[in-house]
Amino acid sequence: MYQLYCAANTYAMGAHVLLEELGVSYEIIEVTLYTDEPDPDFFKASPHARVPALVHRHGTVFESGAIAQYLTDTHPENELAVPFDHPDRARYLQWLYYLSSTVQPEVMIQFHPDHYFQDLNTQNRLKSASMDRLEDIWRVLNEAYRHGPWLIDSRPTAIDFCLAIQIQWPECFRHGISKYPNLERMLATISKREAYQAVMQWHHSR
Repeated sequence: MYQLYCAANTYAMGAHVLLEELGVSYEIIEVTLYTDEPDPDFFKASPHARVPALVHRHGTVFESGAIAQYLTDTHPENELAVPFDHPDRARYLQWLYYLSSTVQPEVMIQFHPDHYFQDLNTQNRLKSASMDRLEDIWRVLNEAYRHGPWLIDSRPTAIDFCLAIQIQWPECFRHGISKYPNLERMLATISKREAYQAVMQWHHSR
């Protein structure tokens, strides 16, 4: 059984929805973030006390992209990853890590500018500059999804689930997601899946 350290309505939703979609046995361990006294086991699994962190038979793994790759490569029968020898494998990895290295830092700034500056005016300036970058990121992703609703071929992969949990936050868009119709189409399509609905219900009920 997997154990997922998780806080509601956070980036842990990506790992959570993958566990649900894979149909594997798992347990959610809810944790409190931004506390001076994090749970010792959580701190052991995630040295910065951030979610998600996954406990598995080989130990633990943190970082959203690493967890997504580990889970989908461990359960290839579910076809949520592109196989190692597939021509699209490199492109799959490129976009999977784009989400964590390019998208995620800008999204985090929209919610936590206080992690960088205490002054409210400076925080607002940072959020505005970061939103400019996000608008460019959404433009790039919207173009990548032009053949959608899925980014790779005709089936969903970890990329789609991990992106969906980010674009369902309206705070990430200056003028709303409708400015990016291909992303809106993907989110509408993935929102119909039972696994996604179950995870959203869990997080929104907290």
